Amino acid sequence: MLNMETFELQKKHALLYKNSTLSERVGVLNRFEKGLHKHEAALTQALKTDLNKHAFESSIMEFSLIFAELKAVRRELREWMAIGYPGMSFANPFARNKIHVESKGVCLILSPWNYPVQLTLTPLISCLAAGNTAIIKPSEYTPTVSQALKAFVEDTFLPKEVSVMLGDGSVASKLTELPFNHIFFTGSPAVGKLVMAAAAKNLTSITLELGGKSPVVIGKDYDLKDAAKKILWGKYTNAGQTCIATDYVLLPKGKTTEFVEHLQKYYHSNYTIDGELNSDEVVCIVSEKHYARLTSMVEEVRNTDGAILFEGKHKPNERLFGLTVVGNVSKETKVYQEEIFGPILPIFEYESMEEAVDFIRSKDKPLALYVFSHNRNERKFITRNTWAGGVTINDVFLHLSDVRMPFGGSNFSGMGYSHGYHGFLEFCHLKSEVHVSQFFNSTSLVHPPYARKEWLAKLLRRII
Repeated sequence: MLNMETFELQKKHALLYKNSTLSERVGVLNRFEKGLHKHEAALTQALKTDLNKHAFESSIMEFSLIFAELKAVRRELREWMAIGYPGMSFANPFARNKIHVESKGVCLILSPWNYPVQLTLTPLISCLAAGNTAIIKPSEYTPTVSQALKAFVEDTFLPKEVSVMLGDGSVASKLTELPFNHIFFTGSPAVGKLVMAAAAKNLTSITLELGGKSPVVIGKDYDLKDAAKKILWGKYTNAGQTCIATDYVLLPKGKTTEFVEHLQKYYHSNYTIDGELNSDEVVCIVSEKHYARLTSMVEEVRNTDGAILFEGKHKPNERLFGLTVVGNVSKETKVYQEEIFGPILPIFEYESMEEAVDFIRSKDKPLALYVFSHNRNERKFITRNTWAGGVTINDVFLHLSDVRMPFGGSNFSGMGYSHGYHGFLEFCHLKSEVHVSQFFNSTSLVHPPYARKEWLAKLLRRII
């Protein structure tokens, strides 16, 4: 529940932490790492309880990325915090110019349910490294994880540094009404619009990590077997509940049957036992509501003369959704229009690469674009004629894996960045400072009266 005392406590501490030294911030991050190691087992079990996430998948897709972020930030933080000296300005040649990397203050992190540990703690690293305090509101859809995150935070940080507030959407709504100095939101575009509107009332800066319909384009000469194996892994990781999951596939005309056969083969060999989904390893759909949404999407395709090219067996009682590949999808269906966020894979065929590119551009800018092609000109044509938050060539997800690379969307898929230096800057303000010489102040030359100073205006135009 909402606790105004915590917000006020962090406002007071934010000014002190703003002026913290490198060693003090590294100390906080060291404490972060030590606490996470201590609570990793409990968080892993919580992920299993809420999402049926296997410990290996949690290690790779949640904790490894967090520990990599911690390592990279601590290694580079001295350079990031350093005062910048842009040098002499011709407009004021005797002044000394500085750029201070300053914290923003009290920050709100609104985290999602699909990767509830990684997508909560990765922005928190950037937030703390930049010298801010943070209030975290995790998702109510993964209550066990949220409780485990709260236990981790309370055991690792002081309330004036970091605090977790639990509750439903109404708590998040009330939090966004407070005058935070920055909000970092990860979630759907629909909710992102609400968060942005609330932030605007206080002129709060905001980072939005959203999603969208991330396309896959397979070139005419690319090996379909290799593409199917990689695309299926990307689609079934976290049961497709990933903001950069492959949303639909664009295939050369006439290649659908062969591609689906490869998908079916890899699906049964990697995710099923005797045709049934492997309950020990496959992530479940987060809630009955989300499961019903996916079911209705498939039924809508059926009812609009779409083709069910392959449908694996489902386990409704466990919320395990079998891979479902669809074709001949009507423009009126949700599968065509909305981000799927589950293991439903629409396939569309193209005759020319221009047609494929036009199809991608007919939709909002996606968070990710995947291109499978060994043809350099083909790859260049696709990437130069489309927009996307990030691109991986001949695989999926990998543009997310390097913490040195900025991760973020554009317009419908988000704004701002996370990871490494770029995530650090999201929580910073770059403050310019000019020290004017006590011996000579060039601005005195432009003080009134202005008569007979035309020569000075012309000179400044030439040297500035």
